[in-house]
Amino acid sequence: MKRIGLLAAVLVIVLSSAVFAYESDRYNFGDIDFQGATVTVVAHFDNLEAFYEGGARAGRLEEAKALFNIGDIQIVTAGWDEVGELALNRYLSGDSQYDLWRLPHIAYFSLATRGAFYPVNEILPPEYFETLSPITREKNERLIFDGNMFHFSVGTPDDYGHAPFAVVNLDMFEREGLPDPYELYENGEWNWKIVEEIGRQVTRDTDGDGVVDQWALAFIDPMFMIFSNGGAITRLGDDGRVYYALDEPQAINALRKLGEWENVLGISYGDWQMREFITGRTAIGIMPMWQIDATQYEFKHGILPLPMGDDVDDYVFSPGVADAIFLPRNAAYPLGLIALDNFLFPLEDYYETMEDYIRARAFDRTSYEVLNRGVSEVDGDAAYYHNFLGAWWEGETPYGGVIMGIKGGGVASTIVNEFKPQGQAMIDEYLKQ
Repeated sequence: MKRIGLLAAVLVIVLSSAVFAYESDRYNFGDIDFQGATVTVVAHFDNLEAFYEGGARAGRLEEAKALFNIGDIQIVTAGWDEVGELALNRYLSGDSQYDLWRLPHIAYFSLATRGAFYPVNEILPPEYFETLSPITREKNERLIFDGNMFHFSVGTPDDYGHAPFAVVNLDMFEREGLPDPYELYENGEWNWKIVEEIGRQVTRDTDGDGVVDQWALAFIDPMFMIFSNGGAITRLGDDGRVYYALDEPQAINALRKLGEWENVLGISYGDWQMREFITGRTAIGIMPMWQIDATQYEFKHGILPLPMGDDVDDYVFSPGVADAIFLPRNAAYPLGLIALDNFLFPLEDYYETMEDYIRARAFDRTSYEVLNRGVSEVDGDAAYYHNFLGAWWEGETPYGGVIMGIKGGGVASTIVNEFKPQGQAMIDEYLKQ
């Protein structure tokens, strides 16, 4: 009887000690114990919604709190363009010791340069980072700051949701007698030249009122033109410095082509909301994956890569920009916070969610293949866009000034050279290089 009692006591001790031991699909964290602390998630929307009652991951928050001895997990939100400032203020005030920050790309360098991010490479081994998604691995290679890495999570669909693609109106292609877009893609002929030919054929007044109401392309985000030609806005050099890259031939040629399409040929029209494409008035819409929404289309659609630019010999799959989850530099329990993130957002769920995301947008085999290529064959140079040089519509900035100059009919090389000194100076000052 005494022996049974002793065994039972030992079993209780073992089970108790195992309550906080955690090995994820990425790393063996060992014993994790928050000792009742409250964890705060900072985001620009409620990214814990799936964990609430009725959600796809309902109950997981409670499991996490029990497993890691967490008092509570709460969320604090602010607008997309304000959440970075909220996170920084929490860091400066000392309120962020148990924070997980889910931030948009626009906040990355504004916080990195203030020393607000925890360098996770200091506590995680190299093999941990090898388990992350291709896009996150590229971010870690291209968005190193002061020799450190800050990306450790796969907990955001924006990791792949910003990857840009060309969505084609298959009904218009057939009605207008255009070449089969899938054959163009498979033959390596889906390029700027064919887009121009399509533009000349379909861009016109269709109802006789004297106003053009059909185009080849809806709004084109200028950075997608640059990426599709192998260009970049900023480039990470072999010496570890960041350089203003809009003066590279690939970028200048992309800007020149953008000006031709918008100002000379008039084959592109609209704004980022893609209304012209959604309503069936353009043959092509170039947009990030998150914006592809078949429920809005009253036509058959297909998905292709960005049309190949003149200076590349293969399709460029750019991640565009991407949101991510970070730790604050003053994190009181960084390993525990990373373990919590791994538990809430396991790799298996990430890839299952991505598969669902792709299937909701791809209605044929080629589109499915293209979307999968887009999230696995990521071009790293394109990943180094972080728009601290300004948004394209901000004409006083080193990036926006160039784009607005192009849209105003300016000469690409002249405008780029005009803004290059300002751009490089801003990079050097901002990144303290």
